[in-house]
Amino acid sequence: MSTTRSATSLARPCLRRGRKRSARSGMRITSRLSAVLAVAVMVLGVTAAQAKANANPSMILNGADVDIAVQPSNDSLMFYWAEIGTGTWHAETVAGPGTTYSAPSMILDGNTVDIAAMGPNDSLMFYWATIGTGTWHAETVVGSGTTYSAPSMILDGNTIDIAAMGTENILWFYWAAIGTGTWNPEIVAGAGSTFSAPSMILDGNAVNIAILGPDDDLLFYWKTNGTGTWHPETIAGTDSAFYSPAMILNGNTVDVTDVNGNAGLIFYWAVNGSTTWQAETVAPDGSLG
Repeated sequence: MSTTRSATSLARPCLRRGRKRSARSGMRITSRLSAVLAVAVMVLGVTAAQAKANANPSMILNGADVDIAVQPSNDSLMFYWAEIGTGTWHAETVAGPGTTYSAPSMILDGNTVDIAAMGPNDSLMFYWATIGTGTWHAETVVGSGTTYSAPSMILDGNTIDIAAMGTENILWFYWAAIGTGTWNPEIVAGAGSTFSAPSMILDGNAVNIAILGPDDDLLFYWKTNGTGTWHPETIAGTDSAFYSPAMILNGNTVDVTDVNGNAGLIFYWAVNGSTTWQAETVAPDGSLG
């Protein structure tokens, strides 16, 4: 498989939504993606690869510095940092052209910075650098033909956790003890379950993941650390969500938000230990369309 991937390739698992997914919904996603790319080419005069330069950056606070990771148009992975208040930005190449095919996820891990991203041939890559060295080290979390979304990554005690959508729309979770380079896989939800990049947080002694489900529903999974047993919940049912959700820990509640199929922005929350999700309308239907 070529390491140069079109936007259509990235969307491939989403086009396999299968029996549970309505033809209307699948066509909606495909046509919307095609329309966006067509407008970019016709109006801006750019290629699909150049349009990908707008992949979402990841940013963290790192002591007295701000750090940013981003995927440029040549599918490299770049890292920028600046001391707060100086306005002077320094650039580092994490990985060269043809290595990176998603938005990155970045965390601070003690005296290192960690970045995860979708790699060439649908692999999942992990990079780390000791702060101040500028030397980036690469690890393959999982190899070719395995990963079809941007990852989500968190620091979880003495381990690093990464979640991503895999082949056949499986939700995968990978973890490694810091410093070992040995990545352990777990299936969070099986084939046909996952249709977006995940959002993941650490919630006390549990890991929480939110994703877009097979019927444009919004799904939530959690497990107690050390168990390997994932518990599913439905945050909101059919046609309630349309994109990758965002999620945060808010005291003793978990908060999730997503745009629904009618271009409205909805906010959901649940008290820890409860499976009852409350919904609030942030922006009404049609307001974001």
